[in-house]
Amino acid sequence: MASRASEKQPGKYRADVDGMRALAVVLVVLNHVGLGFAGGYVGVDVFFVISGYLITGIVWRELLAGSFSFGGFYERRSRRILPAFGVTALVTLAAGWYLLLPYEYKLLGRSVVAASLGFSNITFWGESGYFDMAAAEKPFLHTWSLGVEEQFYLVLPGLMFVLFRLGLGRWLPGVFVGLFMASLGLSVWLLESQPGFTFYWLPTRAWELLAGSLLALAPMWRVEKRIWREILAVLGLGLIVGPALFYGKETAFPGMAAMAPVLGAVLLIGGGSAGGSLVRAMLEWRPVVFVGVISYSLYLVHWPMMAFANYLAMGPMGAVGKLMLVAVSVVLAIVSWWLVERPFRGKGLIVSRRMVFVFAGVVVGVVVSGGMFVQKRHGFPWRLEAEGRAILETQKVDSRWWGVDLHAVDLPERLAPFGAVGKRPEVLVWGDSHAKALLPGLDELFKQHGISGVAAIHSGVPPVAGLTRKFQEFSPEDLVEYGEKVLLAAAELKVSHVVLACYWESYSKGNRELFREAVFGTVARLRELGITPCFVEDVPVFFYHLGITRAMCLGFRGRAGLGAPRGLTEKEYESQTVFQREIRQELEEMGALVFAPARYLRRGDGLEDYYANDGEASFYIDKDHLSVRGAMVVRGAFEGLLQRRVAVGR
Repeated sequence: MASRASEKQPGKYRADVDGMRALAVVLVVLNHVGLGFAGGYVGVDVFFVISGYLITGIVWRELLAGSFSFGGFYERRSRRILPAFGVTALVTLAAGWYLLLPYEYKLLGRSVVAASLGFSNITFWGESGYFDMAAAEKPFLHTWSLGVEEQFYLVLPGLMFVLFRLGLGRWLPGVFVGLFMASLGLSVWLLESQPGFTFYWLPTRAWELLAGSLLALAPMWRVEKRIWREILAVLGLGLIVGPALFYGKETAFPGMAAMAPVLGAVLLIGGGSAGGSLVRAMLEWRPVVFVGVISYSLYLVHWPMMAFANYLAMGPMGAVGKLMLVAVSVVLAIVSWWLVERPFRGKGLIVSRRMVFVFAGVVVGVVVSGGMFVQKRHGFPWRLEAEGRAILETQKVDSRWWGVDLHAVDLPERLAPFGAVGKRPEVLVWGDSHAKALLPGLDELFKQHGISGVAAIHSGVPPVAGLTRKFQEFSPEDLVEYGEKVLLAAAELKVSHVVLACYWESYSKGNRELFREAVFGTVARLRELGITPCFVEDVPVFFYHLGITRAMCLGFRGRAGLGAPRGLTEKEYESQTVFQREIRQELEEMGALVFAPARYLRRGDGLEDYYANDGEASFYIDKDHLSVRGAMVVRGAFEGLLQRRVAVGR
């Protein structure tokens, strides 16, 4: 393909960059909806590079021409970002009124406010705790990336303007290189210890935008030979598509893993400026370019739809349903682009800069006011009918243990007490969030029989000793130290039983054999200390339970044609407990007691189904954690502790 004159002229429109936007948004959407591309989230990193490249180029050219003004810069940003964002935010709030329960609606209000003011990335970082509303069900979660970009837009023009006015413009590339290296180093350094901060905050993401900035300041690429342009283009495309295919949820990201898509985006943009290639021709194909043109609206509208679908899901969504979500998202994006983006991007609708800023203030004010009102009213619980409010009252946890997360330094002094007060603890519960969920029932049971207990609990951290894996913020070394401190505390307190409770099946999905040996090793260590280990099997996991419960609470159960809540069959439950059934016999041979809370969640109609609610009360707070009511239902599973206590004369 012959080079066009515009390719040699900075600032001219490049269709291939819009094609890159299309590639990025398609990867993100397909990843979010679950149609392949487990690492499709790298599309956001491609967006970051494109944004850094375009914004830096615009500011630099205007500084050189003497035409730069902050008013002009932020006028363009307001025209580009706010209209579609404002409409999406208000429509999402309106949909949330009908589709979200009060607590989740309150969270939506908070996230809308944060996104409107440009710090949703910080808000979602603060909400990234283990028990917060599931990420896939947060309708405005995707705006975290807009927060990162908006914060970058606040810093970049000022930095460039100051250096240019001081006559230090020639040092700008060097400054950007320094900031790039500092941000990348911070991202790599903090990734293991502070993964949430590293993912959401500008200081650890800025290097991706700065990669585009450096590209904008670099000399025009000149690659005369077509074969080299083809190689560069294919390499760039591969560095984006490869991670999209082979990365996943387990990939430590961003850190160095983000280097591949960032470098891929740099190669595609830089190589595209050097001349034609087959890849560039594909990116400039008109249908691809059109997807790039609507990419902002598509990015905005697709996630709220998918989040609401996940929130109300009655079961795993099939491929047809997922494709329909994508199709509807594309249609809505086209409507948003045609009716909202286009009229405001040009000056046909709002001519003066003053009116743009007045309009921006009104949009932000209306959206922020709406979000704050939802927050202040706690999600309007009166929207629910009496039956719904009654069910919702049962879908609660006990704050005495729910917010407790112990570390090695806390032991044994800060072990969480339960059961009878003022007595020496006889039982130690060791586990994760599933152990926390069981404690209300154990607390009631132990009080009835005058027994005292303590708990070593931390969400997302299994009750095993000697396992060298990372869990939550625990490094392998932290986990080993924590396990040793729990065993030491059990020995010092001279407890008779240690109850091991966690989401076993989930943890076994890593290195299965290594985890198996760690479980057996922990049981053996307890036996050596003269303590009886008690292994608590997983409760059933209901992937569709929350959708049913929410439909019931919101009063459209009948309209959804749900009928009575369906249980989980014995066969389905067995498929969820393969690891536990594999090790059960050996555990018992080692002297461990095995408790099965699931049998207390069986239906009474002889179908051997397990159930998550009875139409009046919810026994779960989510797909796998018991509510307080559920903990009370299954407490009979631990009667064996009481019998054992009598047998040993305690």
